[in-house]
Amino acid sequence: MNHNAKPEVRNGIRNFLHDKTQSNRFRCWLLKRSLLGSYSMMRLGARSADAGSVSSDERGFLSQPAVASPEKSGWLQKWTNYIKGYRQRWFVLDSEGVLSYYRNQAEVGVACRGSVNLKESRIHSDSASNSINISGTSQSFHLKANNEIDRNNWLNALEYARHRACKKQDLDDEDNNVVPTLEDMDTMVDNIKTVMMKKLEELKVFKKDIGDTQKELEQLLSDIDNERVYNLLRTFKEQTEALVQKSEELVDLNKEGTNNFYRFFTNEHDQRCQLQDQIETLAKQHSNLENAAFLNPSSTGTTQQQKSPYDDSDDEEFHDAPEEPEFEVNTNEDTEDLHNSDMSSGISNGLEDTDTASHSSSQFSRKVPSSGFVSMTNDEGAVTPFAFPKSIKSRRSIVPTRPQCSVNLWSIMKNCIGKELTKIPMPVNFNEPLSVLQRITEDLEYADLLDTAANCTDPAEQMCYVAAYATSCYSTTGNRTTKPFNPLLGETYECDRTADRGWWSITEQVSHHPPATAHHAEGRQWTMFQEFNMTSRFRGKYLSVTPTGFTHIKFKNSKNHYTYRKITTTVHNIIVGKLWIDNHGEMNIENHFTKDKGVVKFHAYSYFSPDKARKVSGLVKDGSGNPKFALQGYWDKYIEMAKVNKSDKNSIGTGVFQRLWTVNPPFANSETMHNFTQLAIELNEPEEGVAPTDSRLRPDQRLMEDGQWDEANEEKEKLEERQRTKRKIREQEAEQAMRQGKAYPEYEPSWFEKTQDECTGSVIHVYKNEYWSCKEKQDWAKSKEIF
Repeated sequence: MNHNAKPEVRNGIRNFLHDKTQSNRFRCWLLKRSLLGSYSMMRLGARSADAGSVSSDERGFLSQPAVASPEKSGWLQKWTNYIKGYRQRWFVLDSEGVLSYYRNQAEVGVACRGSVNLKESRIHSDSASNSINISGTSQSFHLKANNEIDRNNWLNALEYARHRACKKQDLDDEDNNVVPTLEDMDTMVDNIKTVMMKKLEELKVFKKDIGDTQKELEQLLSDIDNERVYNLLRTFKEQTEALVQKSEELVDLNKEGTNNFYRFFTNEHDQRCQLQDQIETLAKQHSNLENAAFLNPSSTGTTQQQKSPYDDSDDEEFHDAPEEPEFEVNTNEDTEDLHNSDMSSGISNGLEDTDTASHSSSQFSRKVPSSGFVSMTNDEGAVTPFAFPKSIKSRRSIVPTRPQCSVNLWSIMKNCIGKELTKIPMPVNFNEPLSVLQRITEDLEYADLLDTAANCTDPAEQMCYVAAYATSCYSTTGNRTTKPFNPLLGETYECDRTADRGWWSITEQVSHHPPATAHHAEGRQWTMFQEFNMTSRFRGKYLSVTPTGFTHIKFKNSKNHYTYRKITTTVHNIIVGKLWIDNHGEMNIENHFTKDKGVVKFHAYSYFSPDKARKVSGLVKDGSGNPKFALQGYWDKYIEMAKVNKSDKNSIGTGVFQRLWTVNPPFANSETMHNFTQLAIELNEPEEGVAPTDSRLRPDQRLMEDGQWDEANEEKEKLEERQRTKRKIREQEAEQAMRQGKAYPEYEPSWFEKTQDECTGSVIHVYKNEYWSCKEKQDWAKSKEIF
């Protein structure tokens, strides 16, 4: 007993301790002790089995949800506003990677003043001022530590928490990509049923053992004349019977629950099969209707367009009448309406048969004014491609015809509802042979609007041209329903069009989590740079993309500095029907020097609106809030401006509208070449001397352009797997360094550096003015190996 011997436990030959003693008195004492131990255990077991015996306080405690434990907490200085400046706040970093702040320590868990999720944020620190800036998708924190040691401690904790949250998200995404089939679910139900039957057999054996033990106890106690022992035995028997009864009730409940689950699963299985059959039938009927409309165009009148719901709820939003506008524009004379397009103006010409054969993308070219690489320096002393005169370079005028391969988009997207667009695995069948970097560069197709704006002396008029340029970036989205290639981390794209178009551009993928692209372009009289990151969600019936970064435009002959954010783009008819795209939302443009502001509204399409589709309207106001110019047009056709000559609270009067921008007409057979414009055709043309990370050298994109889709899909899988392997290695190294208390250097882009923007307060990447000098020397030591 001094060595913790338990009298209620048998030895290897099924004997109790009291079986081995020679003293009847000691044997009786051991037997009492054994029964008391068994009695206590049975009381505990019965109380656990009986739900009614648990108090309300205990039940409330057990039902409380698990709360993420705090990883670090303490005081930091937080920027509030220009009047109060920095104020001391209590910050708490939990184990889920969420940083929250409170007015004081007593408010923790009671009144949270704000929070930011680190896995969707970027962290920037300045050792000179002990500042830490955290930029999230919804809000940003600008913080200051009390000293250098405190800043380093917080910075290490934040980076480690962000790293761990991103790693957990990646693991969850990889697990979510594996969707169980109906056969897998059948197997799962059978396994559950097998486990339940096994547990039932174990309970039956347990019941038999209890009965045998009870008989042995009765036999051992039959010769002992002790009333207390018999009372304990009676209590033991009652508690044993209670436990057996509860066990039987549990078994019956599990049987009933398993049967109900199996019936529910069978019903859901049948409904899912019926739904898939109905969707396939609808798709076939829709395809037949399209073919019939194409073969008999004379029988079709005005085609009604489909409604585009944008809210994420299950309720559809209907507009019985157009919204009441904030102001009414009255013009002195009518303007010619050149917008005669419709969202569904017929069936795509891509259905027509064509005898055009696919050729290699390097076989088609035309002569345009361009040059070899000739450099000169800009105002900062950096090397740029501007110089005159330049030689003539041959550029292609067509790309290989897109193969007519039919693939069911819904079969891929149905398992990705709610996911980020960049995390949905898509084959190249739904791509166009351009990367996101090249698609961003394509925004400069109408950069001559910025050249005109640079010569304007009126800042309000200059803003009108900036608004027209911002609108022109969407001119090709109406008929480009395919998606560009997602760039790899470190991928770059250069475009030197100084000879024929008067600008050059450099783009780089600077972040992977979250995805971010840095873009810098310069004309002779302007500079444009932007940070392109976005939030995207697939909701089943539509897919929406909302950019979150700012675009900056600065003019060299003045101090005018404009910023704006791009609007939301939505792709409709993911499940059934022909894909179509709508751009909607308000674009707010601000001149940070003169404080002029402009609003350009992209009207969302609706069945019940009298307006034509793709309509745009806007108003430019000076720094005092007085209306100066009105804008109108369509984002796929033209933009016009008119000077405001009178205005009141509800309406404004304007003069004659003046055309600022008109879209270039499509060339012949563009629908067979991905609906590309001339600039888009030239973007992926092979070029010598570019960086080894340039998108033109990406093998899967080149194979896809040449029509070798199977080979392109295989190459795409290899590139993405190589990128995932590199990311996991960096994560393991970062985790090891953090465990050792060492700072792990974050990823650094080759041609851009991270800083905080003075105008918007957001963290951006700015061009380091090194690319063109490295190209001139053909020194690519800064480039990463990604292909």
